[in-house]
Order: sequence, then structure tokens, then C-alpha cells
Amino acid sequence: MLSNRLPPGWSEKVRASKPTAQKRPDGTLEITSPDGTTARMVFEAKSRVFPRDVAELKNRFERYSSGPYLVVAPFLGPSTRRRLQEENLNYVDTTGNVRLVIARPGVYVETAGADTDPFPSELPGRSLRGPKAGRIVRALCDFPAPFSISDLAVKTGVNVGYASRVVDWLAREALLTRAPRGPVQTVNQPQMIRRWAEDYSVLKSNDARSFLDPRGLENLLESLRKSRFKYAVTSSLAAARIAPIAPSRLAMVYVDDPERAAASLKLRPTDAGTNVMLLDPFDSVVFDRTWKEDSITFVAPSQAAVDLLTSPGRAPSEGEAVLEWMAGGGRK
Repeated sequence: MLSNRLPPGWSEKVRASKPTAQKRPDGTLEITSPDGTTARMVFEAKSRVFPRDVAELKNRFERYSSGPYLVVAPFLGPSTRRRLQEENLNYVDTTGNVRLVIARPGVYVETAGADTDPFPSELPGRSLRGPKAGRIVRALCDFPAPFSISDLAVKTGVNVGYASRVVDWLAREALLTRAPRGPVQTVNQPQMIRRWAEDYSVLKSNDARSFLDPRGLENLLESLRKSRFKYAVTSSLAAARIAPIAPSRLAMVYVDDPERAAASLKLRPTDAGTNVMLLDPFDSVVFDRTWKEDSITFVAPSQAAVDLLTSPGRAPSEGEAVLEWMAGGGRK
């Protein structure tokens, strides 16, 4: 995989360590440029690498060599690749995810392979798709730690076994810390929501319907203040109250009955010029832990953030602003 991505005239040679060698990396890779300059890089080959493994990998490398270093695996997920890059570790997987940065001889290779594991584990709880996983992420981000797995199960309405499997996997992904067989101790909320966004999409996970309010978004907000149906405003209108970046042009609103809500709000169905989207939610969790401002009900910041990260246009930038606000201790 790496050989096919090196420039013409470059070559490589792999040397494996002896199986009896203790605490040594798995081998070395020598990369030689056309002028004969050679870089010697130690590598570790792993069947699977989780984000929480990266720090220990780097420590192991540094005990043996001053670098550069290379991590090899069948598949490296987006979160793992981000951690490897943060630690200045090169990597290659068999799907084509490659990052190779060497100062001498100077070479920079970066290519994208798969973002989804083509060799998924048979173990359950390795995805954040679906309502149960969404409820767990929301609870982990909405409630302050520490809390026990049984408490998490009660808060989310899932069984303890499922909650425990998901939490164990999230711990391996370095998105939270958990005491051995004990409670969740800390949660990396921004990274947790970014990881959720890899398996969730506001326009695909929910039943999204397009409408036009001819009088604009201010009229929509005024209509919502007077409404009698269940709703929660998300996306840009929510971000504008939390971490404003720019004026909102599109409203997204969760409702429990889109047809009744559209009639009550006097919205026109449309395929062009949409300024309102009504969302029939993937799960009732979108209505949990809402908050009010100016007599308008908004989704929890964690829900607004993931909806923004998976929306088109400038919305992901607004989502990052909400995550920054959350990381700073903001609460609604």
C-alpha cells in the first residue's frame, strides 16, 4: 500500500524484528530517495488500534528510537487517525489511509482510504447508529460525571448490558474514562459528539420535510411562541442563542406531528426556496433536556451540535462553535 504511493524512483525495504525480541517494535522500514538518502523508520503492526492506544504506542516507540515512527493496521478509523496525527505518528492501513511525513529525505504522502471498518468486529456496541446509541451519547454529554452504568441505563432506558458494552467501546475510543468495572469518570464531550456525527445525519436519521414560511424566520418564531404542539428548535437558530456566528437562514424544528405542525404554522411545502425544515425525530430523546429563551423551546446543546455538524453549508462551523462553548463549561 505504501510502496504504491511513493513517488517514482523511491524504494523501501522492510526488516522484521526477531520474534524473541522483548519490548522492541515489530520491525524497521527503510525508505530511500532517488539520490540515495535513506530514512530508517521503526514500525508497529497491530490487528486493531483504538485512540486510547496511541499514547502507549508512542511511548513504546520512544523507548527504542528517536523516530520517525510508523503504525500499521488493517484499518484505522477517523478518530484513531486524528490521534496518530496529533502525536506525529505516521500510519498506513490496508484500505489506503496513509500519512507519511519524513524530514530527510523530504517526503510527504497523505491519501484517504475507508472511513468505515471493512473488517468489523463481531462484538456489539461498535457503532453509534440508532436511537439507543443516540440516547447514550446524549446522556453522557448532558449529565455531569461521575455516574454508574446502571444509572446511565436508567437515564436512557436501555439495558445495563448494552450500556456497558457501548461505554467500554467509547473508553477504547478515548472518548471517556471509566474506572475498572466502575462508573464513568470523565467524558470528552466535543470528541464524543464528533464521533456520533460519523454515524448520524440530521437529514438522514430523521424524516426531514422542506417548507417555506413566506414571511420569514421571525414570523416562524412568533408562530412557535403561540403554538400548542410539541416542538424543539435545533441547528442554526439554536446556535444563534448559544454561540452566534452569522444570521440564520434556515430553521430546523423537531415536531411530533409534521403535518399538523405545518398546518398550524401556515407553512407551504416546497422543493425550492426552503427556509424551514420540520423533522420527525429518530427518537424522543430530541425533546429531552430542552431549554427556553424568549418563549421558544430549543434542543439541548449536544443535540444542536450534532445536527449542525451533519448539516450542509456553514452549519458545521456553527457546530464547532457550539462544541467550543460546551468545552468551556457552558450549560443550558
